[in-house]
Amino acid sequence: MKSTITSLALAASLFAGFASAADAPAPAAPAATEAALPAVPAYLKTATFLTGTPATDADFYIYLFSASWCGPCRAIMPEFVAQYPDMKANKVEIILISVDDSEEAAKAYIEHYKAGLPGLYARTQVVKNLPSVIIPRTIPTATILTASGQVLYNGPARQALEWKQICKPEAK
Repeated sequence: MKSTITSLALAASLFAGFASAADAPAPAAPAATEAALPAVPAYLKTATFLTGTPATDADFYIYLFSASWCGPCRAIMPEFVAQYPDMKANKVEIILISVDDSEEAAKAYIEHYKAGLPGLYARTQVVKNLPSVIIPRTIPTATILTASGQVLYNGPARQALEWKQICKPEAK
């Protein structure tokens, strides 16, 4: 019951934050020289991140929704951090999207893992405009997509740890 209430509260908080956030305008459209980039890297190249800088040459991207106050999120983060170097070597980039209560808390949570993960605060225009973003109802949730924005997986983050089974060359 507590889990259901927590999930409902999270969903309400997320949607309220997305609906009412008064924040910086979305990044400008990519310049003509960047037009050759697929949708996701072209957008990421223009976005401002709380932490890190995402690879714009990745073949696949993982949007990982998480928060410092979420026990399952804190439990799974070390596994993503441990796999991050292998992901980067295989042209897979994680974008950690924190749904913490403030931008400061989000930045502290992302920096806590010392992995150099590119991170965003969920209640911003940048996140709302991410190509192919699917706002989750619960966390931890992950979306795996191609650089062009084709969604290959959306669901519990634990399954995204099997990224090698999803991010295959034929899926590009």
